Amino acid sequence: MSSISNYYVDYFGPWALIAGASEGIGAAFAEELASKGLNVVLIARSKDILNKLAKKIEQQYNVQVKIIIQDLTANKMLDEISKKTKNLEIGFLVVNAALSPIGLFHNATEELHNKVIDLNCRAPMLLSYHFGKEMKKRGNGGIILISSLAGLQGNPIHTHYSATRGYVINLAEGLWDEMKNFGVKVMVCQAGPTKTPNWGRSTPKEPLSVRIIILEPKKVAQQAIRAIKRRRKPYFVPGFLNRLFSFFLQHTTTRKQRVKLMGSVARKMYGEEKNYSNK
Repeated sequence: MSSISNYYVDYFGPWALIAGASEGIGAAFAEELASKGLNVVLIARSKDILNKLAKKIEQQYNVQVKIIIQDLTANKMLDEISKKTKNLEIGFLVVNAALSPIGLFHNATEELHNKVIDLNCRAPMLLSYHFGKEMKKRGNGGIILISSLAGLQGNPIHTHYSATRGYVINLAEGLWDEMKNFGVKVMVCQAGPTKTPNWGRSTPKEPLSVRIIILEPKKVAQQAIRAIKRRRKPYFVPGFLNRLFSFFLQHTTTRKQRVKLMGSVARKMYGEEKNYSNK
């Protein structure tokens, strides 16, 4: 085991929990943390996909893997997860699961909007509360909440998704300050466009401005995990061009201009008739 791996096991170990681990960024985090020597708990709804990922991780990285089939929007989801992890020392938490409706706000149903809040806001809050409390008692741990550059301002066509991503940014930043003196590292990963399976299923038209900054999930996970080790800031934007783009927008445009720009890009990618959400 390398010295880098020893650091992650010694500081965060022995177990990491990834909520929303079946594919994309969540699966990439699971593999990357396993490569550092941490055992992993994988949470998602798809048993077949999780079993396949678990087998791959066990064989490739020689760590223990536990899967929990759980809908994170369910009322009793935290009770179920806490029961199934009560004998495990979870030292690293990654919350990735999210619903991302694409289309005009009123094209989605009220039921879907409620699920967006449950998954994108309630789930990271409850998981951070439960596992973060145990980390504080032990005096070590790490939490990465996955958000998006879309959370830095309103995003037409992604209106509710961007609103919930803003919630996650503020939640993580507040926890970063509250928990740093207890030895718990908290960071929000503000991902830009990422080539996940869900991205492909949403069938976007990719303008050049998007194509040049889009990242693979593995790069997002690798960079974020490196960043939580060394960074003193509560946020991290994966990808140099994404960081440059974000810095430019935040420092050279007004909030109104940013909202209009994001709306223009989204309309070029999806139009206003789009009505899609990942399931």
